[in-house]
Amino acid sequence: MIFFFGTRASKIKERKLRRTTCLYCQSQDSFTVSTYGNYFHFFWIPMFPLWKKHIAECSHCKKSYAFAEFTPEMLKSLEVENNTNPAKRPLWQSSGCLILVLFFIIVFSLSIFGVYSRSGDTNNTADIDPRKEWLDADLKKVAKLTKNHKDSISTSLKSCVDYEIVSGVDTENIEYYSKQNANKLLILLRIKDIKKIEPKFRKDILEILEDCIYQIDSQKQFDSLYIGIKGKWNTVLVRTPTQEDIRGRFADKYKLLPFYGNDSPNRPLTKQPDTLLIE
Repeated sequence: MIFFFGTRASKIKERKLRRTTCLYCQSQDSFTVSTYGNYFHFFWIPMFPLWKKHIAECSHCKKSYAFAEFTPEMLKSLEVENNTNPAKRPLWQSSGCLILVLFFIIVFSLSIFGVYSRSGDTNNTADIDPRKEWLDADLKKVAKLTKNHKDSISTSLKSCVDYEIVSGVDTENIEYYSKQNANKLLILLRIKDIKKIEPKFRKDILEILEDCIYQIDSQKQFDSLYIGIKGKWNTVLVRTPTQEDIRGRFADKYKLLPFYGNDSPNRPLTKQPDTLLIE
């Protein structure tokens, strides 16, 4: 494909130079200075302005002077003209840039409108996945354990984790929450100072939790384990019977949704499955 681009110039102003003398014919105040504006073009469409150039011509002898040939009195006269009657560039020399800016504004506006429209469509009950709301609600229940805590799974898990966890993490500040749905168990943790553990070693915490649950569940009550671990601000580790996100920095918490049941486009979930907090 051939691209046509380069620079062009157009005259943008003509002005008289006063109190000047032509060196060639000695005529007084006979100069007319023409100012040209250079611009960059793409397929002959002006994109953006470049430099200006000035050429003076004597009306008596027709001698032309480039800007580098201007005498001090010509330069001084031009400076006065620039202050009182400046040579402003026409808007069309920047039309290409203006068109591009307008184009991107339109595209951006359409994108925002599209996102807003799609978010508005989620107000339809058929399009909402209620499991996300249930998970977010359960994540808010993660808390430090107290002596009177009724969540026996979390209490037992804390004792095991305190013994096994990687050194450097304050285990007393780890928050827990567990929930049962039939033979499925959801374990949620928040480790605010997990940043003290290198990302490549954070997945070891999942192994510790799985080993601890294996020891706690002596009756083999659970055959599906769902684990989500949050840092101070975001979920960093997720593991389910079929998926995991263990990069150790940002994890997709919604991989835990199957704990609440399998959603189907034909039969969407509208009620949270019966769950039992282990006591």
